[in-house]
Formats: sequence, structure tokens, C-alpha cells
Amino acid sequence: MELDSFLILHINRNFAVRFGVCMNNNSKLMLAFLALFMLGLGVPMAAAQGNAIQYQNAAGNVTLTTDDIDIRISGVSQTPHFHWWDPDSPDVDYHVMFVKLFEANDTDVDGAFTLNTDMMVGPAYALPTSEWEFEGFEFEMEGDNVTAVHFNLTSTESHDPRPEGLGMGNLPNMNPFDVMVQLRIHIDLENPGEMKFDVVIDGWEWTYDDSILVLQFTVSESNHGQSAGDRDPTGFSEDATKFSFGPGYMEYEETAMAAQNQIEVKASHGEGTGLEAGESVYLAFEYFGNETLEYDPILGVESETGNILTDNILLIAGVGVVIAVVAIVALKARK
Repeated sequence: MELDSFLILHINRNFAVRFGVCMNNNSKLMLAFLALFMLGLGVPMAAAQGNAIQYQNAAGNVTLTTDDIDIRISGVSQTPHFHWWDPDSPDVDYHVMFVKLFEANDTDVDGAFTLNTDMMVGPAYALPTSEWEFEGFEFEMEGDNVTAVHFNLTSTESHDPRPEGLGMGNLPNMNPFDVMVQLRIHIDLENPGEMKFDVVIDGWEWTYDDSILVLQFTVSESNHGQSAGDRDPTGFSEDATKFSFGPGYMEYEETAMAAQNQIEVKASHGEGTGLEAGESVYLAFEYFGNETLEYDPILGVESETGNILTDNILLIAGVGVVIAVVAIVALKARK
């Protein structure tokens, strides 16, 4: 029994010494591994912490900048104008210009506006920029970084639905009325490559309660640095509720809100109602009476994932190398 106890004690001590050496070496390597791991994590974390929104209002132009998108909002040709591009690929700029708001007969009863089939009821309400009011920035902070910016652009103008000399046919008489259109702009770092904007319409007086109200805007592109789009957007396509053109896109919701009611929204696109450049997009809202309409589409650029993927691959490769070194040293320590 004593000999067996001595042998067991000797074996245990020998194992403990070897295990201690192995653990000592492995501990050093594990510390190195953890240091490398935290360094790898620190790069994207530092980048995220340094990512903030830059914003400015000067000379009638509002500018917003993140690492993923540059946006300028200005007035060109007397229409609200959103101008944006990808700062990592600044060869092409995209432009959305709000053109008209008009009532239309839904002749084909599909809920959408069909050019040359659905007829405009009275003259369109133009969306001028000269009287648009900028209401100042509101922002959210995390530490020293601005993580979200909000502001409104508001226009209230009188619209004459029965101007003299245009021949309104059999339309009922109507007096001029004031229309308020407000754009509530939102950009935040949770989605740094896009801008959300609420469209608010108040005061519209309908001719018929089975009409649709149509918001027309154009999408175009230009070379970087030009103040307006001069050609149709490349590869313009529609997929479900998303219009895509190159890396740019516009997404729309299928419902809007008027008071507590959901209002159906249908989108269509094609030629303009006038001589507008670019691809025209028509958002058609079903009848919502004298309530205030609120609607929230999105503009953006597709995010680049290549850098994130590369960082992750390098991090995984680094972890694999360290684990392999730890395994080799552990095997040597056992011999």
C-alpha cells in the first residue's frame, strides 16, 4: 500500500509539474490571444464610435453626412430637391425632385395612377421651394457624437382648383384653398446609408370622394458634383415596394395614416405628366377626406459590406493562428 501510494504521489506530482508548465505557457499565449482578439474587435468598435453625423444649413442648402451617405437638400427649378451619393463611390449622384400634387380619377380602378388612362382633376398643385421654411435641427447625442438628426421643411401655399381661362369643363365650382406640405427629415446611425422622410399633407379639398391624390416626383442621376440630374437613372427597376437604380434606392410603404385610419398607397412609374427629366414616380393615396395625411418613404444607397467581411476574415484567421500555436506548445510541453 505504501509503495502504491508513493507511486501515485510521484505520478501526480510529475503530472502537476508538467501541467503547470503547460498551463504557464498556455496562459501567456492565451493572454496574447486575448490581446489580439480585443485588438481585432477594437478596430470596428473604434470606427463605429468615430462615426457621427455632420450637418449644416447654409445658403439655402441643408447638408447631412455619414460614412455611408452624403445628402444635400436644396431648391432647383422651383421644386424640392434631394441630392445624394455614396462617399465611397462618388462617380454618380442621385436626385429626387418633388414636382406636383394633384387629384385624379382612378379610371381603371387599380388604386395607382396610370398615365394617359387616369385623368387629372383640375390643375396640379406645384411644389415650390421659394416659400419653404426650414425649422431648425434637432439632434440626438451619444457622448460627443451626433447619432441622429431631425428637421422639417414646410410650405403652405394657396391652390386655385378652378383658375379662369383653363376651361374646367363640367367640374363643380370650388374656391381657392391653402395646402400645407411638410417634409420631416430623419437620419440616424442605425441606418447610416439612408434618409427617412415623412410627407405630411393637410388642407386638401377634394372634388370627388372616389378620386386618388397623387404625389409626383422624379428620379434622375448625374455625374458627381452637378447640381441637378441630367439623365435617366441607370438600371431603374421596381421590386415589390422598392425602386432601385444602381446602388441608389427609394422604398415606399403601402399604407399611410390619416387620423387613426390606414390609407392605401399604390406606386407607379414611367414618363412625366409634363417635360420633367428622369423617371417619374407616382404615389397615389386613396381618399382620406379632410384629415391630415402622414407618409414615410426612404431614400438611400446600398451599404458596402466588403470592409466588414474582410475585417471578420482577418480576425478569424488571426484567432486560428493563435490557437494553432497554443496547441503546438501544449503538445511539446507534454513530451
